[in-house]
Amino acid sequence: MSDSARYDRVQVILHWIIAAIVLFMIALGLYMIELPKQSELPAGEESVRAFYFLLHKSMGITAAMLILLRVFWRFTHQAPPLPETVPKWQQKAAGAIHWVLYGVMIAMPLSGYMQSIFSKYDTKFWGIVLPRVAEADNAMRENFFQVHECLAFLFIGLIVIHIAAAIKHRLSGTEITDRMSLRKY
Repeated sequence: MSDSARYDRVQVILHWIIAAIVLFMIALGLYMIELPKQSELPAGEESVRAFYFLLHKSMGITAAMLILLRVFWRFTHQAPPLPETVPKWQQKAAGAIHWVLYGVMIAMPLSGYMQSIFSKYDTKFWGIVLPRVAEADNAMRENFFQVHECLAFLFIGLIVIHIAAAIKHRLSGTEITDRMSLRKY
């Protein structure tokens, strides 16, 4: 595959770093919401829930910064064209899925941050307390929790479609998956 048919190095590296963070964040998010709150534990036991929430928030803010960099880079650097062997409907479907993925990648950390700023707890980024920009509001926090949760399940579905398409192309022998491969870098 020629270099002109591949994404550039920055896009490839950002893709895989963000993918790893997102997959970890989804697993962490599903795990941590099932952990008992301190008030739900017997006296003398300590909840680890806060640790995982703080980790999730810090990773989410980190992911958001990388996603914004990726979106900026994508708007300033052309994506390689899909091969002509890919049917037009698949090209359109792939384009639509990618734009929806970008939208969800932006909306996920934004809804998580909005949920966090309406919480009674400080929002911390790797231990640094971020300025409080809103008063605690349980109803608003719950609304953004619902949005964040719905987006998470939408995101999981989109990721499954994205990975399934990559597997389909890999198994069919097309070079499409080489466009984002780390092997060449």
